[in-house]
This record gives sequence, structure tokens and C-alpha cells, in this order.
Amino acid sequence: MGSVVVSKKKLVGRWVMGFKSKLFLVLLLLLSLGMSFYRYNTETGQWESLEGLNPYGSAEALGDSISGYCNKGTWEISVSTKAVIEVPEFSFVKIAVPVTTNIEILPDGIFRIPTHQYAEWKIIVKISSTNPIDDVVIKDIFEPQLGVQDPPIYISQGTVNYTYSPGQMKKVTVIWTIGDSFSGDAELILKVYTKPNPAGNQEFTSPGTYYLNKGATLNYTLGGTGYSVTTEEILVTAYGEK
Repeated sequence: MGSVVVSKKKLVGRWVMGFKSKLFLVLLLLLSLGMSFYRYNTETGQWESLEGLNPYGSAEALGDSISGYCNKGTWEISVSTKAVIEVPEFSFVKIAVPVTTNIEILPDGIFRIPTHQYAEWKIIVKISSTNPIDDVVIKDIFEPQLGVQDPPIYISQGTVNYTYSPGQMKKVTVIWTIGDSFSGDAELILKVYTKPNPAGNQEFTSPGTYYLNKGATLNYTLGGTGYSVTTEEILVTAYGEK
């Protein structure tokens, strides 16, 4: 009896192995014929078509979230609220703040003022760096129609120098020198205003669009490499009779 039982087990094992082989062959045949595969979405109550069988991949998440395995074509991973936020190591910005009430700010950010009227702004330049940087110099050039108060309204550190172009209507160049081993935050506030031309007429004397500023340029070095960054231009539109 014992030998008969053993023979039956062998026959059952061979049948199971043969069935698995046939099932595998059928699956390969279906794949080769381009059969579509579906999964049931419990949220929508609908069957969703899959592109095909994909290798399985692992997914790991931080905190109390769920890790496990899923089809690469249908990733569904629960993640925790823990996140890593990268803080910028460096920033350089410049803004203009209207002081006189005759200055409008248009939707595109351009300032609008009447011709032949005094107008005044605060120009605020800020720099911050978490890494020490060297040779830090900021240069800002203002057009001949504009005056810049000397000394500045405020400077947190460093020195400010003013240079002027030749001629009666002079461009003003403001040079803010901070120097080496700068880190943290620094700020410069300038008073900028429209001024009279040599004939005594208050600028701007003609309608049009002018530069309040073409952009401040920052030069610095980090790790022996020099860098240069320029802020965006600031525009003013003057309106009135010619």
C-alpha cells in the first residue's frame, strides 16, 4: 500500500507542475496577443485599464507613512506630512517704494507719474547669504533725470560712494562695498527723486517710458570663483501734454 500512495503523490506533483507550466504558457500567449489588463478602483467603482504587467518595485517613505510594494505603472503611496524644505543659501533683491502721492503703480508693476512734477521713491537693496562670500560690491546707476540723496537714508554695513558722469545732466553711480567674509543680511535704502533739468524744468519733461533703474549689479566671489547677479529693471511712465 505504501508504494501505491507514493506513486499517487508523484502523479499529483507531476500534474501540478504540468498545470503551472501550462498556465505560464497561456499567460505568455495572452501577453504576446496584446491582451489588456485591468484593476478595480474601489473609490470610483470602475475597472481601469493598465498598460500591462510591470516589474514590481519597492516604495519607502518617512515617518508614519506606509512602505511596501506596488505595480510601477500604478504607484499608490501613502506619505507622511514630514517634508524637507531647502532654504535658499543666497538672495539679492531690489524694490522701489513710492513716497509722493502722485506716483501710481500700474498692474504690470510700472510706475506712472505726471510730467513736470516732483516724484520721490525709496530704493531698497537687500542681500543675504548663509555661506561667507568675498569681494562683495553692489553697483547701481541712475539716469540723468534722477537725483540720489548723498548720504543714503540707511546702510546696515559697508560703505557707499557716489560718482557722477560728465556734463550738466549727470548720471549717478552708487557703489556699495561690503567686502570679504560677508554672511547674514545687509540692507541699503536710497532716496531717489526727479530733478530739474539745466533749463529749470522739472523732469520728466516729456511723456514716455523711462528707466527709474536698469538694475543693481552684485559682484562677489565664492570658493575662488567670481559671480555677477543683476536685479530686474524698474520703469516709469510719464504722462501729460507735450
